[in-house]
Order: sequence, then structure tokens, then C-alpha cells
Amino acid sequence: MTINLIMAEFGRDRTNNGGASITGHRLYPSYECFKEYFPDSKVTVYSDHKDIVIPDDSNIEVKVVNSIFSGQTRYGNRSNDYYKVLGLLESDCDIAISLDSDMFIVNDEVKTLLPLTSKFGMCIPENPRLQVRFDGIKGADGNYSLDEDPTRGNGMITNMSPISFATSNKRARTLLEEYCNQIKINPARGPLCMWRAIWQTGINPYILPFQWCVCGGDNSGTRSCVGINDVIMLHTGHDEVSNYYLSKK
Repeated sequence: MTINLIMAEFGRDRTNNGGASITGHRLYPSYECFKEYFPDSKVTVYSDHKDIVIPDDSNIEVKVVNSIFSGQTRYGNRSNDYYKVLGLLESDCDIAISLDSDMFIVNDEVKTLLPLTSKFGMCIPENPRLQVRFDGIKGADGNYSLDEDPTRGNGMITNMSPISFATSNKRARTLLEEYCNQIKINPARGPLCMWRAIWQTGINPYILPFQWCVCGGDNSGTRSCVGINDVIMLHTGHDEVSNYYLSKK
């Protein structure tokens, strides 16, 4: 089984949405963590800077692109959300997994993502905001209207890292293609565009529990996942997360 790590880093400087200041190269800590558990994996990075700082690894392919969101608000965030999914679709490996750069893998339970993805075609984590209406209205770059679909935003919203994809799975491919279409025609935050793709296609990915993307809370009222046990991946862009879990290591 071949595995492809997909990452997307746009803009000259690194900015983590959770507010944490992460030192090290642009792909730290996700790159090192992933290669520790999947050492033979191919790595593909999408960026608008050819000289993006990356580790010296001959297995890294850098795809330099002119972002379709250049000049727009939150262009870096929108570019990340678009190209890390486009990268899944363009992968020539059996399983492609996209990660944001601030994910820390805790233990080898991460390897169970492979049978989950093979079985279900696509996996994506639950979002601690839980409801589409909460994320789509209160989240940054959200433009959800309670009247845009009959659910009134009472469906469940997903997070956007990790996303795993069995590249031979046609249903999952259809969903990811529609996601790319949604974010292009109506640019907005990634979770909201994913919901719109799920609604349009009627295809639901396998939802991973919070342990796969442990996030902190924020001043919008988002609940914190900090304190849960059996964690697998930490969103260390949130200081609350790294301070609680990694300070104990």
C-alpha cells in the first residue's frame, strides 16, 4: 500500500489559526510526526513560494501554483483548504492523507487510519463546534444562511485535518470533487464548503472522533476538547492543546 502525505502552505509567513507560535521549519511538526509512523510515504506540498522552507528529503514533491484565491480575503486559509483537497484528488498513491502543518501525532494508533480509509473511502474528523449553523455563522470566513438548505444548519460539521482518501473509491472522489467546486464558486471556510458538498452529493464520509483532531476552545463559544483521553492527533496550533498534552511529555 502506497501512502501520500498532502500539505498546502501559502503566503510568505506562517500563521496558525489557533494563535500559537510554532518555531521550526514551515511543515513542523506534522512532517516529522507523519514520517515517523509512515517512513516510506511520499510527501507532496502545494505552495505559492518555490523556496518554502522544507526538510531536505528527496521524497518531497513541491508543486508551485498561483493560487486561485490570490487577492481575496483569507487567501492563505482558502488556498490551504482548496489545495490540500485537490492534492488528495491528484495523488497517484493508494491512500492520500492531508494534514495542516500544526498537527502532532501522539502514538502509533494513527496507523489505524489506513484500514478505516480503505473500508470507508474517506475519513474526516468531527468538529467541536458540532453544528453546521454554529461553525458556518460564527466561524471565521463563514457565510452560512439558515435558509440555504432545509436543515437550518442542524447537521454535523466536520473539521479539516486530517482528511484521508482511498484514491480508488469513486464515491469519495465524487464528494471531494464537489468540495473543490463549492469552495471555488462560493469561497468560505473549509468545513462549511465540506458541508455544502456533503449536502449536494448526499455522500457522507466516515466521521472520526475528537481524538483525531484535539482542538482548544475559543471566544466564540467553541467547546474545548482538551482533557479527553486516548488522543491520537493534537492540533498544536492551539496553545491550550500543546500546553496540556505536550508539557507532560
